[in-house]
Amino acid sequence: NRQVSQIAVFVLLYLSTTYNVQQTPPSIIKKVGQSVSSQIHCSHNMSIFERILWYKQDEHRAPQFLGYLNLNFPYPEEDVKGKISFNGNGQKYSNLTISNVSVTDSAVYFCAGDQQHHIYSDLHIMTVLLRDTPA
Repeated sequence: NRQVSQIAVFVLLYLSTTYNVQQTPPSIIKKVGQSVSSQIHCSHNMSIFERILWYKQDEHRAPQFLGYLNLNFPYPEEDVKGKISFNGNGQKYSNLTISNVSVTDSAVYFCAGDQQHHIYSDLHIMTVLLRDTPA
């Protein structure tokens, strides 16, 4: 019974840990051909996280993994290299850049903090809207 009590206390302490992943801004509007240069910012408050993962979700589609920032080293997926890039420090923050935007870049972009095999995200999302004509 004492062992069960100790396990219960551990679980309660674990569940009460506050994870906080933040992403700004809530939206960005760009014209086709412009770039989103380090304007999408993700940060977290967990010193155990080493990586920040980035995703893109088009309307009515599953999220697409774009890559991640491990400490200071970016690892974009092959199919987005040259289009998408990350900078920052995965232990604290990351910025996402989208070069030469096109209509197909209109999507929801989101990030998650990662510690080995545990991924956490508050699911804060940011939408990039693109216009074909000047605003």
